[in-house]
Amino acid sequence: MSNGPGTTTSREEEIAFLVVEAVLGVGIRLADADGGNKTPDGIWEYRGPVAKRGVIEVTSPPDTSLMGKWARARRAGAPQSESGSVPVRWNELGEFCTLMLREPWACENVEKLTAYPADERHLFLFGRSNRVGDYFNRLSDTYDGDITEQVDDLVLPEGVTDVWFRGRARRSRESHGEEIRVARFQRSVGWQRHSVLIDEQALPSPSLSDDTAASGSRRPKRRTAN
Repeated sequence: MSNGPGTTTSREEEIAFLVVEAVLGVGIRLADADGGNKTPDGIWEYRGPVAKRGVIEVTSPPDTSLMGKWARARRAGAPQSESGSVPVRWNELGEFCTLMLREPWACENVEKLTAYPADERHLFLFGRSNRVGDYFNRLSDTYDGDITEQVDDLVLPEGVTDVWFRGRARRSRESHGEEIRVARFQRSVGWQRHSVLIDEQALPSPSLSDDTAASGSRRPKRRTAN
């Protein structure tokens, strides 16, 4: 994703930043507000005797046709629905994701990450549709004692250290937020699964016409480039 000068994070970026901050214990700054489309979305420094920098790019597989359909439905005041089926591809999630990371849209985002000087380069993916969302959900599911799906290790693009897949969100009964499940594949470490609670009021509005919290009550984190 990319931002123009003076902009703040999008909702999808903010969700990704909050998840990564909670897991890694870092503070992410918006990196591309003044850098154009060739700069990653976020940047951080690790605390410690050795200076280390991490960068992150937040994106999703393109679903141009579906997004256009939803935009037309929104303008017409009609429900935004999705039809069709997703191939199960049981035990093939690792292969599916490795191939996905070689697609042109992914390569463009990888190039953005690898062109930036950093010790860690993180690609954070979310699905706009069930076409990929179903696979991402399965990657982060814990199955709660049921049969666990075999997920092979990924072959990461050169220079990328971590790829995150945003999975299911579940409304928390104890707070105003949602529990976000993510799967993370880390080079030389392998798969990890995390669950992060995010306060809805800390996020930008879902849209101008569908705000689940009053605009005055929202408190997105201020993320300056410097």
